[in-house]
Amino acid sequence: METATAKTGAAQQGWRFGLGVGLIGGGYAFLLMIPAVTNSDMSLGMKSTLTGFFAISPLLTKIAAVAVMGKPGFNLVKQYVSRFFGRLWPDHVSRVRHRFGLSLFVTAVIFDLMLPYFPGYFVDWKAHGMFWSLVGDVGIVAGVFILGGDFWFKVMDLFRYSENGADPADDQVPVRPKRGS
Repeated sequence: METATAKTGAAQQGWRFGLGVGLIGGGYAFLLMIPAVTNSDMSLGMKSTLTGFFAISPLLTKIAAVAVMGKPGFNLVKQYVSRFFGRLWPDHVSRVRHRFGLSLFVTAVIFDLMLPYFPGYFVDWKAHGMFWSLVGDVGIVAGVFILGGDFWFKVMDLFRYSENGADPADDQVPVRPKRGS
C-alpha cells in the first residue's frame, strides 16, 4: 500500500506537480505586466481592474496550485524552496550579523519615516521620491533577511499573550502556580 509520504520526488507527483509549479510562477509573471497596463491607452476603469487582478494573481494562482497539486505536492514545493534558501542562509545568526541586520533594519525604518519631513537635507527626496522610497524598502527587507528567522519569532512573541510571559506552547518553561491554589 502506497502512502503519501512515499511520494517524495517531483517525477512521482506527475503532471499535476508541473502544472502547479507553472501556476505559481505564472502568478508572479502577472505582476510584471502591471507597468505595461498602467502605461497603456486603456480607459482608467479597465486599467484599475486589470491592475487589481494582476496584483492578486499570485495569491489566486497559489490557491489554484494547491487545488491541482494537492497537499503533498504543495508541501514538496515548500520543501524545495526552503532547502534552497536554507543553503543561502545558515540557521545560526552570529552576533555581528545580528547587529548589522538590526542596524540596517532600524536605519531603513527611520530613513523611511523621517525623509518626508526633511526634504533636501540628506537627499533630494522630492525630485526622486520613488527611488528613495525603494531604497528604504529594500533596506528594511534586507535587514529582515539578515536578521534571520529567530528575529520573527521574537517579534511574534510581542503579540502573544501569556500570563507568566513565557510561550504557552513551550513545555520546558515552568509555570508559576496561581495565587490561592
